[in-house]
Amino acid sequence: MSEKLPPKDVQFKIIWNDSNARSGYADVVHVKATRGEFMLLFGMSQERHPPQNELSAVLTNQIVLRPVTAKRFASLLDKGVQEYESRFGSLDKEVSLRERLIPTPPLRPPSFRSEQAAQKVDLCFRLLDRLNIKPSFERSFKVKEKTLLKNRFLLGFEKDLIRPSPNEKILDFCERIGMPAELMGAFLANLPEASIVGFGFGENETTCTVRAYLEFGIRYYRAMKNKPHDPDPYLSHLGFKWDVSDNAISVVTRYTCYPAYTTEDMLERLSNDLYGQNGSSPYEIVKGILDLGASKVGNDKFLFLSVNEESNPRNSFDINIYRANLRMEEIYPFLLEMCRLYSIPDEKFHDLYEPIKTQIFGHIAGGIDRKGNDFLTIYFGE
Repeated sequence: MSEKLPPKDVQFKIIWNDSNARSGYADVVHVKATRGEFMLLFGMSQERHPPQNELSAVLTNQIVLRPVTAKRFASLLDKGVQEYESRFGSLDKEVSLRERLIPTPPLRPPSFRSEQAAQKVDLCFRLLDRLNIKPSFERSFKVKEKTLLKNRFLLGFEKDLIRPSPNEKILDFCERIGMPAELMGAFLANLPEASIVGFGFGENETTCTVRAYLEFGIRYYRAMKNKPHDPDPYLSHLGFKWDVSDNAISVVTRYTCYPAYTTEDMLERLSNDLYGQNGSSPYEIVKGILDLGASKVGNDKFLFLSVNEESNPRNSFDINIYRANLRMEEIYPFLLEMCRLYSIPDEKFHDLYEPIKTQIFGHIAGGIDRKGNDFLTIYFGE
């Protein structure tokens, strides 16, 4: 007895059992086909080779489809892209979340005064090399009254680049660089949902802070899906920070993203929360940089993060402006004004500025730090 097939125009409702589902990220996709099957290849880019115009990529997933299923998939994907663009705008004018939040090819890290810090930095890079990870990298400098702090850097990478057992290997990494036990529990609890992991070092006047970051990229898409025209703020990053010489001195930093903010929204928030209704010199510096960036790409292309820590007065912000593709020399007047505002000698500023003036300006942070000091920080890449 032959099986009776349903009419071709019948649409089935699919009931998914996601108990064995696995999520992953990919920024490289390729399709291969034979007479009997289509192969979808997904992976993560590693290193570009300009002379040969090649891009190295790690293959993370391969999915094989029957030709009729592949055609159905292509139709569904095309429909999904059309619906996305009708709600969020053309993808020709957009960049991925990874491009918006994780920029910068590698730079050379600064030299640290502290021997302990230098040893931890060296260990960090050796561990990354052992894992065959080439992280994104950016440097920064922080300015507060009569103080210029320049020995600071951050690096980050896609967690799924580590195979197998990424969570276990990252936890081992954290233990080796000295993360205190009181931070490890919260780090472990939040690690499974993180898409990007970062590490950093920052020297101040007396010591150095070691930092581990978790970024929750999927939450951006959830926020946009739930309320596409007015997405709610969400916890986008967690920072776990401790003193390199005494890891009992530690703190957790929470970064809340406001994905719908325009530059006008950002400036209103800064005026109300930090700088007063009439503005101030730090406010005018931030405004000038934002206005310049918006003149390049529009006033709704940057990400605003509110930054807070428990048990201390920190109340600060971080605005990612990489998308404007500004070089440091383009914001020179604001950098000079910033250093003069905080009483940094011009010669000291220019010693810092000259080697980095052609680098890409990334983001600006400011407000009140955990010791109650007013500050501004500039991040830059290549």
